Amino acid sequence: MWHLARTRMFAGLVFSITLACAGWLQAQNRTTPTAEEIVRRMLLKNDERQAALEHYRTDRTYQLEYDGTGGKHHAEMIVRAEYQAPGRKNFTVLSESGSKLLCREVLRRLVDKEEETSEKTDWQRAMFSIDTYTVQLVGQEQLGGVNTWVLRVEPKVYSGVAYRGKLWVSTDDFAMVRVMGEPAKSPSWILDSAAFDSWYMRRGDVWVPAKNISTTHVRIGGEAKVTIDYGKYDVLLTRPIVAADQHAHEGASVQSAGTPLNASLTR
Repeated sequence: MWHLARTRMFAGLVFSITLACAGWLQAQNRTTPTAEEIVRRMLLKNDERQAALEHYRTDRTYQLEYDGTGGKHHAEMIVRAEYQAPGRKNFTVLSESGSKLLCREVLRRLVDKEEETSEKTDWQRAMFSIDTYTVQLVGQEQLGGVNTWVLRVEPKVYSGVAYRGKLWVSTDDFAMVRVMGEPAKSPSWILDSAAFDSWYMRRGDVWVPAKNISTTHVRIGGEAKVTIDYGKYDVLLTRPIVAADQHAHEGASVQSAGTPLNASLTR
């Protein structure tokens, strides 16, 4: 009799736990969006935040560390970056130190390229979307106190600007928190490998680039690492964020500067 009661008690406990787990899984299925839904919401929210961004000013630090056949070399530039909606950016070099050659041939060219492409939005928008990349939700992770979904991204078409890697998206406001990757196709036979790691930070209602580290290994030559610290954004002006569906209701269109996957190099 005691064995029968104990068996029934155990069966009831197993049933209760199984039922609770099933309910939890169903709740998870209801609340966790798919990878495609996360990316669509992220791109939509990025457009909304970009439309709200009016102006910023920040002093960036560009650093280059080179270690190769010619020895170790260092170059550094302090650059004031000013953004004015809808997509114009101006840069002023405040100081340079270290290798003049690396400052001129690498760091200044990086700055010039960003200034040149800041208003070219069409190619930016085409860089990352559900149409151009396959995305997979691989888990959740907390970064600096921010809960994020972790996505694996892979280009559908391999090209010189396509890359594979991981994307971290905040669960509360669908913002890009971090993106890390490598070229899907080497742009040159001379490059052994290349990788980037970009971080973003929240400033009020918008997210802005915080730091970018790009590392390149050359088959004959060594390794170069470029670090961009985007500064504190001492001046940052925004308008109230208006949801895209409200824009549509009012018959207005969202002004967007696009959202490339590695947006730190184009914001």
